[in-house]
Amino acid sequence: MRPRWLGLVPLAICALPLPTASAAGRTAEDPSPTAVLGLEATDVPATLVDEISEQLRQRVSGAADMRLVPGKDLVELKLVFACADEGHACMTQIGKSLDADRLIYGSVKKAGADVAVWLKTFDVRKEKVDTWLTETLPAGQSDAAGVRAASGRWFAKLTGHPVNAGTIMVSANLFGALVTLDGVPVGATGEQPLAISDVKPGKHELVVAKSGGGSARQQFLVAAGQTVSVNLALHPEVTAVAAAQAAEPPPAVAVAPSPAPAAVSPAPHSANEPDEPGADRSTDQGRSGYRTAFWVTLGASLVSAGTAVKFGLDVLKINKDLDQFRRYPCSSDPSMSCNAMGKVAPLSAMDKATRDSKVSQGEHDRNLQWVFIGIGSALGITSAYLLYKGYLDSDDAPTHREAMSGLRIFPTAGVSSGGVQAEFDF
Repeated sequence: MRPRWLGLVPLAICALPLPTASAAGRTAEDPSPTAVLGLEATDVPATLVDEISEQLRQRVSGAADMRLVPGKDLVELKLVFACADEGHACMTQIGKSLDADRLIYGSVKKAGADVAVWLKTFDVRKEKVDTWLTETLPAGQSDAAGVRAASGRWFAKLTGHPVNAGTIMVSANLFGALVTLDGVPVGATGEQPLAISDVKPGKHELVVAKSGGGSARQQFLVAAGQTVSVNLALHPEVTAVAAAQAAEPPPAVAVAPSPAPAAVSPAPHSANEPDEPGADRSTDQGRSGYRTAFWVTLGASLVSAGTAVKFGLDVLKINKDLDQFRRYPCSSDPSMSCNAMGKVAPLSAMDKATRDSKVSQGEHDRNLQWVFIGIGSALGITSAYLLYKGYLDSDDAPTHREAMSGLRIFPTAGVSSGGVQAEFDF
């Protein structure tokens, strides 16, 4: 007879935690997925905050031991996950939702004429803050060049990368071209310039090549902490056979005279065949229905868009109201929480209740905003189809001949843009 405890062994084995697919398939040599969250701003221009976030993302993109994953604004993520502050549990939940092993986030606020910057790196797996720093950006260095130089220092302090390394920004006229630096592949060209960070000061050679698109190379010098922008033009390769064929004149072709066209008598009109106005009557009725439905769906889509904008403005107002409840690490003692003025200000029970209520209301309005965005998008697509069926489509030859003259509208779409093209024939 088996002991009863043997039956519990399979249950205990099933209850053991299993590694996720992403973690199990990743080795120590793989780049660490890193997300740079949009910094939280207080009394600072949005352009300056966006520039700091973008510079940090470029540093991560060029680091060999990191892989940049898309990130969102810190304020938006805290609102979505109903986080009152940057607690470890909340940041772990945010990192897992972005499929990132490391987060870089912080805040920027006005400090007299200068700007105070707080930055942190958070280890999602270990659920703790790895490094943090508090820096002051002087008012005279808040331009693009000053932010670029300062972001290099901040990134080096946060990650341990060399501070005197340079950065190369590579762009080309062809997308998908392989980029090699000193004979080592470093990535491919795209819509945005390819950022190569941690470049040692000195002379380097850059080669950009694409199959069928030719290649281009350039040598240049990189100074300590300098960012060099390189823009190369690739020209399609032309083979010798294609060049010879293009140089040869086309062969002469003898054209025989065409016979004179025979006279064609008009076909007799059948008694059972309806006249042209009667035949178009049903088509006109169908078009009228499409046109009516187009205007109805268009109006409904505009109403949905307006409602989505209204809820978006409500979310922005709630986010602004939450500024008085935000707390930051004190510069004198990072373990303490200070308000935007740098003073120690713990939250009372009433303040916490008010803050939680506003966070809940903001999350509710955010969900409604996305619902109406989805409804408005669906109605917009439907109205575009009804516009085509009611005004642009041609069902028979006479209508097609009429559509060839006058105003014609064509939807256009590209890799990064779309629109409508209009033509007028007379």
